[in-house]
Amino acid sequence: MSSLDTAQGIPARVTALRARWAKRDVRHAEVQAVRRGDFEAIAPDLFSDEWRRPIVANMIDTSARDMAAVLAPLPSFNCSAASGLSEVAKKFADRRTKIARNYIETSDFAAQMARGADQYNTYGLLVLAVEPDFDENLPRLSVEDSIGAYPVWNKKGETVELARVFRRDWFSLVADYPAMDGERRKYPAAVGSDNRVEVIKYVSKDRVMMYLPHMGDRILEDIPNPLGKCYYVAVQRPGLDEEIRGAYDDVIFVQLARHRIQMLLMEGVEKSVRAPIVVPPDINELPLGPDSVLQTQQGVNSVGRLRLDVPAQAFGAVEQLKQEQMVGSMAPEARSGNVDASVITGRGVQQLMAGFNTQISVAQTAFKYAFKHAIGLAFQLDEKVFGGISKTVRGNEAGVPYSFSYLPSKDIKGDYTVDVSYGFSAGLDPNRATVLLLQIDGARLASRDYVRRNLPVDLNAVEEERKIMIEDSRNSIIQGMSALAQSIPQMAAAGGDPSTIIHAQATFISLLTKGKSVEEAAQTAFAPPEPPPGASTPGVPPGPGSEPAPGGAQEQGGSPAGFGSGGMPQGLIPGQATMGQGGRPPLEMLMSGMTQGGAPNMQANISRRNPAR
Repeated sequence: MSSLDTAQGIPARVTALRARWAKRDVRHAEVQAVRRGDFEAIAPDLFSDEWRRPIVANMIDTSARDMAAVLAPLPSFNCSAASGLSEVAKKFADRRTKIARNYIETSDFAAQMARGADQYNTYGLLVLAVEPDFDENLPRLSVEDSIGAYPVWNKKGETVELARVFRRDWFSLVADYPAMDGERRKYPAAVGSDNRVEVIKYVSKDRVMMYLPHMGDRILEDIPNPLGKCYYVAVQRPGLDEEIRGAYDDVIFVQLARHRIQMLLMEGVEKSVRAPIVVPPDINELPLGPDSVLQTQQGVNSVGRLRLDVPAQAFGAVEQLKQEQMVGSMAPEARSGNVDASVITGRGVQQLMAGFNTQISVAQTAFKYAFKHAIGLAFQLDEKVFGGISKTVRGNEAGVPYSFSYLPSKDIKGDYTVDVSYGFSAGLDPNRATVLLLQIDGARLASRDYVRRNLPVDLNAVEEERKIMIEDSRNSIIQGMSALAQSIPQMAAAGGDPSTIIHAQATFISLLTKGKSVEEAAQTAFAPPEPPPGASTPGVPPGPGSEPAPGGAQEQGGSPAGFGSGGMPQGLIPGQATMGQGGRPPLEMLMSGMTQGGAPNMQANISRRNPAR
């Protein structure tokens, strides 16, 4: 039997994990202190009674917040049809897409990722948890603190076990576990002066255990894992080796050095302002104040303060340290808005942001892996734990609300896959990514479905395809109506009666003004007339003595007046109903340039033109 199968073996395992990541914990504590502005925790001799706080901007905290704001937006989540392009498969994939998005929305995951992106960039680790919510009968996704998280990965990169060490308010703990009320008297040193106690949570594929290490390893919870897998997903920031490193581990002391040299500059300026006053020997008294009169035979240049110049190299050292900190934290000058873009080219702006964009692209790749596995775990948890419970999904897509009920055992059915995409050009801003995708689509280098799934916006690719098909079909009906109206002169010249077409057109327009849809109006306006009694039914050959319908609405070849031999209205080419006049394709115009201020100026237009008559 493994030592992890016993309650006594888990604390020893956690102790070993903590020892393994001890150096990382020290770096995390230092970075956290600097982010909070608590420089004294690292270098207490840097401050004095007069200057108790830093006098330089906390560039580490500023850069971390800026990077977190860029990384926090969520990608698009879409489930693909695994069994082909049939309508049944598309419907199944569409339901799973909406179920996955329901997990995200009910967990407020978008708001949590602001903190998760900060944790990943600052501490080099993103920790996601997928836990069952037995009140709502749903899986919940949450972002947990990277500090005090000790993961174990297998060779596939999957998190197979994880221990979390955190501190919790004692009174909140007692509210959840009333049996712990009297334990504080037995272990008075376990609860700190802030009324917090250390708690350890350990999760593996077999069990979930939570205990208090400083109270004799008192167990709070010890239950079998209902999922059968570790429900944590921990993703490490890529680095040189397996050591977990944040983006600011190596620039902490550069920040402290900036503060130190700035303090020396302040001291030098103060001494220069308060330097002794030099006067010639013939002055025995030195009057001070406005309108004071000082008489000397040596002239005005013989009186003044002693010069205590600050070396110019000191100011250069300040700028040098600032540049070192920017390089170390990959925070380009362009992000601060201090670049005079009017004197450099657009290529120069791109180069200034190149390192920053690369960091975003690498982080988004790691996030895609984490989100893909987290949603997969949520699917598994929903099917395995809540598989027989029907639930309702409500949402809003493109301004249209939807609602449906689903049964996990039926609507998930063992398919735990999801496509996660930040767009075709991860790391680029949305404008450039959109223009690039339009160019790829215009050159027909990729399918429309691929373009939709890689747009830098969150949309349901299957639902959007359905809507576009409906819009194109409606446009085809409208263009068919226009072509039919254009055939009226030809019908009248051929001796036909255009009153039927005119009446149908008037009915079509009237129904549209009353709020009917295009397809409903067309179906009503062009409904076939009721056959008179004794008339032959459609598809049955007419009997003896039958005569053609009056009005001359039939031409040679069997096509109605105004229609060609192929059954299409005259002037409309088969297969080109959604194009312009005469089948002219749209003209895409893609233009890019730079404004005088150095900002990118990109335009994408689609133009359709009809010949003048």
